[in-house]
Amino acid sequence: MLARYLGERRVFFGRRARVLYELIGWNLRNDADLCFMNYGYDDGVQRPDLAPPDEAERYCAQLYHAVAGQTDLSGKRVLDIGSGRGGGASYLQRYLGPRNTVGVDLSRQAIGFCNRVHGRVDGLSFVRGDAMALPFGDGAFDVATNVESAHCYTDRPAFLRAVARVLRPGGQFLFADFTPLKVAPAAATDQLVADFEAAGFAVDRVSDITPGILRGLEGDEARRRREIGRRFPPGTRRLARLWAGLPGSTIYRDFAEGRRVYVMLRATKAGG
Repeated sequence: MLARYLGERRVFFGRRARVLYELIGWNLRNDADLCFMNYGYDDGVQRPDLAPPDEAERYCAQLYHAVAGQTDLSGKRVLDIGSGRGGGASYLQRYLGPRNTVGVDLSRQAIGFCNRVHGRVDGLSFVRGDAMALPFGDGAFDVATNVESAHCYTDRPAFLRAVARVLRPGGQFLFADFTPLKVAPAAATDQLVADFEAAGFAVDRVSDITPGILRGLEGDEARRRREIGRRFPPGTRRLARLWAGLPGSTIYRDFAEGRRVYVMLRATKAGG
């Protein structure tokens, strides 16, 4: 009952999300080997080839690879919005060849961690900022990514307008997130597309990648259970298992039973 209540209350949303992610960041502040916070992805093809230090978080890196693989990042100015612990932005910069990558996140703990852990990666930087009021100039980026973060935002239209402003005309937005629990997945996806279009984007591609998310959660289950047991106090582990989407959790069952879908989308700003 508690797990279902937590799922329905949208614990990781708005002000609650801000507080919880600061607490998670503080709890994991010295854990430089944990650099991702997404559910992971497995489409049945092992990619990319990873350096040994990155291999433990392969499934999470594969989700970034799938999202960013919707376009060519070579030589581009890339903004990763909701960059969290920086693993995704670091992956983009080190593996996919952009000119530079900037990660932006609202959490002070996250930005401090990223500067300590990823600060030596050439072309990679991190800035604290609100996704709904991005602290960058108009047209500053060629590509923006946003992976499994927007469900925390209280004003999605404002977020999408902010992304459109900081992209150059013809710039691309690569997005991935899951639908809310109390809205039919098809209706939620239609509304997502409508919101993108209202912000000035042409939606080029929409994909339901839920099967790959489920395989990623299953493949990464043992590592996630182990890390939760090692790094979270006993009284917080139930919430941590929900946050991590472990098989058996409400979020996992919602995906498996069709109450939510995980959507990947590519959109282009008008005017290119």
